[in-house]
Amino acid sequence: MNDIDDAMLELIRVHNKYSLPGSFRRRSQVDARWPSNLNRSVQLDYFFNNYEPVDVKLESGFTPIKFVNLDSLEKAQIGYKWTNIDTNTKLNEGGDHASVVVLDDSGGGKPLVAKTNIENTPVFASYGVVAPFRISDSLADFLNALAKLIEIVYGEFNIFDVSDDDGLSSLFVARVEADISPLLGNKNFRGFFDYFYG
Repeated sequence: MNDIDDAMLELIRVHNKYSLPGSFRRRSQVDARWPSNLNRSVQLDYFFNNYEPVDVKLESGFTPIKFVNLDSLEKAQIGYKWTNIDTNTKLNEGGDHASVVVLDDSGGGKPLVAKTNIENTPVFASYGVVAPFRISDSLADFLNALAKLIEIVYGEFNIFDVSDDDGLSSLFVARVEADISPLLGNKNFRGFFDYFYG
């Protein structure tokens, strides 16, 4: 799990550098607290055992996104994975048992989903009625890309200077592509960028 450790070292560094809300905590509670009706993966277990997000919210310059902690994991699936709010067990038509919402925008409706049945737990994104699309080949790659994005957004573009009245800053777009596309690959990068800025 060195890849996740490396990515989280960088994400925690930028999280602390910019005094962002929340924290990542080593709690080792997955076996005791993971909802029994949600699939797991080795990567998700490792992430939540060693870096459980607690009230972590990050700003992309367009919309804040929040990490889901273990206590909120089951509730985060409602509206994406499940339709029956009372029991949380009715899978949406065409729902995917292997998908677990691990981040979402602060209002809900733009889930970032870990696929537990694919090696390395790739991350997919969705919004509205759009079918989920891949944005990274592994959880570690996504966390690393997110750390790079936050460093650029907060460190170089003062959060909301990523755009102006004419749209996204061409300098911002070029900077993000230069740093993140090589990490994710072109196709995943296009999905990653579309999720955050499309």
